Amino acid sequence: MPREEAHLPKIQIGGILQSSELALIQLLGLSPGAQATSAVLRALGEQAISAQAVVECRDCGGGATLAFTVSQANLEQALGAVEAAAKELGAQAVQAVPNVGLIAIHGPHFADRPAIAGTMFSALALAGIEPLLITSSISTVAGVIAAQDIPRAVAVLKETFLLP
Repeated sequence: MPREEAHLPKIQIGGILQSSELALIQLLGLSPGAQATSAVLRALGEQAISAQAVVECRDCGGGATLAFTVSQANLEQALGAVEAAAKELGAQAVQAVPNVGLIAIHGPHFADRPAIAGTMFSALALAGIEPLLITSSISTVAGVIAAQDIPRAVAVLKETFLLP
């Protein structure tokens, strides 16, 4: 139910950030631990490629998944670096999702204010926008979504939150 229909006040945020022309890369079935993550990020750095929205998590089988975005323009070069590292690390698969973007809301101090992330992703879900990756910090909540959905996501978040 949209916040207006529920008669709930809008939550104040500092603003909305967006970035497009990104690609999502995921390494599946890694051995857990910092060695794999550092090896992949180092391989990208050696190619002068920046990784954004970096997330590593454990899976139910005891392995790990590493996911991050890179510039769409650097996708092929990034995949070359990542696939070489993934082979050395014994990753089960490398997947790439082109044409994604990042949509984020920023604080300050979201850690002290419950319901921010839930409100954001509920609003996006109601609009049919599915996150491919979610990440957060103390002052930012972000989602990687299809690039074509960025303008609609911005409009939804402007309706959902109180902006300065």
